[in-house]
Amino acid sequence: MVHVTGLRGALRRQLDLSPIVVRAKDGEDYTLRPIEPGDAASLIRGYDAMSDQAKWFRMLHPVPHLTDEMARRFCSPDRDRDLCIVIIGHGQLLGEILGGARIAGEADGRRAEFSVSLRPEAQGLGLANQTLHMVLQAAKEMGYERVWGVIAVHNSAMLSLARRLGFTMHPDPDDAALIDAAIDLGTLASREFPGSQVSFAERTLIDPN
Repeated sequence: MVHVTGLRGALRRQLDLSPIVVRAKDGEDYTLRPIEPGDAASLIRGYDAMSDQAKWFRMLHPVPHLTDEMARRFCSPDRDRDLCIVIIGHGQLLGEILGGARIAGEADGRRAEFSVSLRPEAQGLGLANQTLHMVLQAAKEMGYERVWGVIAVHNSAMLSLARRLGFTMHPDPDDAALIDAAIDLGTLASREFPGSQVSFAERTLIDPN
């Protein structure tokens, strides 16, 4: 289990050094780390495990299967502009990607787009909250001022999560089936936890939702 101190300004460096372990609602510990090029096959398997609706919510258009090229691209983000943190499974899904959260930076260096996806086995455990918050906090460190995304109007779980994290919501002016969500990272509440000898997993128990 990783022990960290002074997360503010150091989260991405910590992720680069070693995975971080978080505690989920089921009482189990899960490993979070940046995505790697070698994750492509696991990413494809994880996507195939998702329902058709979940795939639509993630892509916002029909993508029944990730091609090898698509998976390789997702697994090779631009380190200067992007970040994808994945959740690693255990037990029967040992080593498999259960899902994750991603930001893709825009050329102006001020805005980034976010996305979240989970295999069905990882839903309802609070892992989306922890992973998305972690990626937003890293985005703030990277100098981004605003993170935005588009959410399907029927994706109630993602809309609820975004509201809890402080996103503002507005109907998409061009598509009634979509909601535009954005957060000013200056308003993001950093998860700072006292006690240098307390693991990140134990500290995130304050808000595992």
